[in-house]
Amino acid sequence: MPRRMHARSRAGCLTCRQRHVRCDELRPSCQQCLASNRPCNYPLMVIPLRDRRMLQRNALPPGQQAPWALMNSTPGLTGRKVVGSTAMDPFDTLPVKMPFKSRELYHYFYQTGAAFGVAPSDPKDDCIALSTLDEHALRSTILIAGIHYSWNAGNLHAYKSAFLFHKVESIRIINSWLEAFDSKTFVVCVRQILTICLAEACHGNLVAAETHLNGIMALFDSYEQGNGTVWGIIDDIDNELACHYLLLTSCFVLALKNRLENFILFRTAEGIESNNHDDLSPDGALQLMKAWHGMEYGGLDTRLRAIRMFPYFFSPPPTNVRPQMVVDALPIIDCLRATTGSIDQIRANPATEHMHRVWNDGGPTKLLLVLVTSHVSSLVAKDDNAKTKTMGYPEKKENVFRTSWSGITAAVELYMHSVLNILNAGEPLECRLLYRILLIIKRDIDQTRGDLSGDHGGLYQALWFWKVFIGTVALASSQHRCTAASNMVTATPRKCSCSSQADLNGHYRWFRDCARAWSVVTGRMGWKNVKPVLETITWPTVLSQDGKDYAANIWAQVFI
Repeated sequence: MPRRMHARSRAGCLTCRQRHVRCDELRPSCQQCLASNRPCNYPLMVIPLRDRRMLQRNALPPGQQAPWALMNSTPGLTGRKVVGSTAMDPFDTLPVKMPFKSRELYHYFYQTGAAFGVAPSDPKDDCIALSTLDEHALRSTILIAGIHYSWNAGNLHAYKSAFLFHKVESIRIINSWLEAFDSKTFVVCVRQILTICLAEACHGNLVAAETHLNGIMALFDSYEQGNGTVWGIIDDIDNELACHYLLLTSCFVLALKNRLENFILFRTAEGIESNNHDDLSPDGALQLMKAWHGMEYGGLDTRLRAIRMFPYFFSPPPTNVRPQMVVDALPIIDCLRATTGSIDQIRANPATEHMHRVWNDGGPTKLLLVLVTSHVSSLVAKDDNAKTKTMGYPEKKENVFRTSWSGITAAVELYMHSVLNILNAGEPLECRLLYRILLIIKRDIDQTRGDLSGDHGGLYQALWFWKVFIGTVALASSQHRCTAASNMVTATPRKCSCSSQADLNGHYRWFRDCARAWSVVTGRMGWKNVKPVLETITWPTVLSQDGKDYAANIWAQVFI
């Protein structure tokens, strides 16, 4: 009987090649290796000659030209040479050490840009490659790559040593910065801490993540005391990018915390056994994350696409990029409207609906992706024909609803927390974090005061007032929750660590005056006339507390 022939697997794993069996090429482990309980490793990727020539034409800096294609030999294939091999490994020229499997982890993360459809059309615009120019950006990129891989593969076992090495190195460097406290390293220190915060949260350690956020708030206080300036209003591109990263990280971490609590409540209501995983310990939180990844249709893929672009918040942008920081607000508002609609249905049927449905519907996950992609699209480059183009995205249209990324994102975070109540598991925002977010919104409101007169259209005027009232609600809500916590006798009250409570009171007066000015310009006084304007952007049908319309009470307080 003639021997059955199989098509050769050119991209199969090393184990299947050595066993001369067909590999299905699934990653991180193929089915053949899983079934036989064998280790599954793939050879490092070799970039085709055509692509390597394209990279050379693009004149990428040394260390960025496909470093994984320049290894002397492929692990597991003794004596077999890799096309394009050279005596020097470009990773040896990088500004950080790359021990263990750091190179493979970097390569994995770089390749996911094409796999998830988020890589820019021009390789020179990819911040993953550009991170090799900066040691701190590269180390942060490796940490983000670890998050991406662990969520994608279900665990971090293959790259745990590399991830822990760069995490420990990051902490060591941060501690050295804090001891010296050089104002020149302030922004890069903030970005590095934010990356560690994200890494801790995504691996289930939410307590550590919140500790890092609180540490950044203390760092802001020290910076301002030493420089006599308020960081949130400094007009500088590096500071603006740091503002973006702070908003992304805080919103992501607080949403993750809220989702974990809602998922636990959902499982309890459904009678699902906890298996000791519902205690919000790091291991328990990771198990819950794995469980909900499979429940939200397309949710994991959407989150992985967003995480792939996180380095655009801290990597050095291309030299030909001119950050505009202005984005189209409509995609963001559409996501908020969908989430608000889900919450309205739950509040209308509290006996049959669970808050977990909000997350399963996918609205917050889509919002994360829209916020990240809009940030990337605000980085505008000049091409060879002197035409502006967004990095990896279609050119901007003229008929867009323009707003600053930081202003709309700060308002979104407060809206999700103080109006929709889907951030931070029902707890008030840490006062210093609230103070920073409000500073960003105030700056945006001040810069767009022309919208108050309605010169740019009614929608712009409505968005301006929406941001104003969101700030007012957030301050009133924070004051109410902190007061309630302070009045608790049997429980330990939540300590307000903010030394600027007086500043928050000043913020409230400022937002109240802006709301009054809008009322005078538009002639709208009663809540029945005000609420439809908020609904023009997005607003829940009912915002109740103790059976009363909480927002109506806040609006009434504006005129007292």
